[in-house]
Order: sequence, then structure tokens, then C-alpha cells
Amino acid sequence: MFSPEHLVSLKAVVQEGTVLAAADRLGLSPSAISQQLSRLQKEVGQPVLVRQGRGLVPTDAAAILVQVADEMQYLEETARAELDRLGSEVAGRLTWASFPTALVGLLAPASALLRERHPALILTFHELEADLSLEPLRRGDVDVAVVHDWTDAHFTLPEGLRAGVLGTDIVDLVAPADHGLSLRDGAVDPDGLDGQSWIDDTPGVFSDWLLSALHTRGLDYRIAAQVDHYAGKLALVAARVGIGLVPRLGRPDLPEGIVALPLRDPPTRRIMVVHREASLRRPAVEAAVDAVREVWALDDELTPPVELPAAGPGGPRPGL
Repeated sequence: MFSPEHLVSLKAVVQEGTVLAAADRLGLSPSAISQQLSRLQKEVGQPVLVRQGRGLVPTDAAAILVQVADEMQYLEETARAELDRLGSEVAGRLTWASFPTALVGLLAPASALLRERHPALILTFHELEADLSLEPLRRGDVDVAVVHDWTDAHFTLPEGLRAGVLGTDIVDLVAPADHGLSLRDGAVDPDGLDGQSWIDDTPGVFSDWLLSALHTRGLDYRIAAQVDHYAGKLALVAARVGIGLVPRLGRPDLPEGIVALPLRDPPTRRIMVVHREASLRRPAVEAAVDAVREVWALDDELTPPVELPAAGPGGPRPGL
């Protein structure tokens, strides 16, 4: 039978592209990885990696063995989950990842609930943007991740992961209270935003959405600043540098003189809690997911999940 350690090393090299990167990920020396691959290749009786230029390219045999490694990982985690259920308490280690605003608005209060209810549970956190947390989750470095996409531009989860939709996070317009923006039916009409200066995000999905919406409507605008974090955006709005779009999740109290105004047909992002399918019955994972859902339900600013038709991968449609 193939050694599980050898299969894990092969999988890491295939995913990372080099022995050095795989060794760094697994906490082993490059020579140890090379020795394991050499032994595995002897057991297989044919090459598993071939050198191409400065890199290593997996063979068809390697693809089969990596699939075996995935299946072994699934079976082991499923077994561990069932064994954990035999215990009388939620305990052990749980690692979760989240983008910054969900860390503030969801994971921090959820952790307080878990600490009170399950003191034997040891939590570790990683702040990661949504698109960077899925691979560590898939390979087992993270147990639970809170991620987001745009409600009308869904992404596809990697195989082996399961997502539960918490709901939608609405984006508001943030501006000085005396800015003079007109509200119709209690919301700002985007057609009245011509000629504004904006505090934008750095290039990415959020910025792409704003610029696309402005261009589609033929509005004149100026990007006065590019800032990702809430504190910087709000400070610049308070300094009257421009107006900006800020989601509600994890948003701090607004500075004096600043207001958050609802938009007509605002952009919304879909918030999800994701874990591996194999860990579905693990008590610690269940407790963590339940705590996050409870925190979400207690926040009046956040909306419950709604069923929407799936969108293509082309990005969010401009709506503003």
C-alpha cells in the first residue's frame, strides 16, 4: 500500500509546482520531500514527475495518485468527524478564515459565543480575502471560511467544498450629511450623482462595479482616492474629499457629520460560510457554523438569504 505521507508530498509538489514550495507548505526539508518522491516512484514503477525547464510536471501516474490522496483525505476526515461525535463535548482545534469586514462583523462575535459555550474549543484565525481562502480550505489548512461574491455574479466552489448562504450585505452611499443629495422614495437616485468625486477601492471587483455603473449611465466623475479599508474611506469622506460606497457588514460607527444613504437598486454581496464536505458532521464545524448564523440573524442591517438565479462568470452587472 502506498504511504499516505508520500502521497501527501506528491500532492503538495503538484499543487505548488516545486519541491521547495511543497516543503515550505508541509514544514519539511526539500531533501525529505525528494526522498519520499523517490520511494513513491519506486513503488509505482514509473515516473510520477518529469523535469521540464526549471519546473516539475506531473505524469498521468501522478494524476491518479493525487486523486487517491484526495480520497484518502476525505475518508480520514469523515472518520475523524464521526469519532468526534462520539465525544460528549465540542473540543479540539478549529481554524477559520474570513475577509476583513466579516472578521469584524461575524467571526469576532461568533467566537465570543463559542468561547462561552465550548471552552475546550481552540480557535485560530486567518484574515484572507474570499478568493484566497478557498484553496487553504480545500487542502485542509482551514476548517471554516466566510466568503462573499456579488449576488448577481456567483463564483463556482472548488470540488469538495460546501457553502451555506447567510444572506446578502447591502452597499450604501456614504457622504457628508449636508452634501445635498436628493432622495426619492427614501433612496438616492443614481442619476443624480453626475459630476461627483469618489473614494474608490483599489482595482478589483468592487471598483470594477462602480466604474462600470458610472460609465453605463454616462455620468461624469473623478476618482479622488483609492482606499480599501473602511476607516480610510470614512475619514476621507469626512474630510470632504469625495463620496463612497461602503457595505454594511462590519462597518464601524460613522464619524460625526457623515451619513449612510440607501441607493435605489443597490449592489449587494452574497455572504457564505464554507467548509469541506468531509467535515460536515464534525461537531466543532457544526458549532462554528451555527454561531456565525446566529450572529448574522441578530444583525438588523443584514438580510436573510434569498433564492436568486445563478449568474455567469462575466462579473457583476452595472446597476448603481
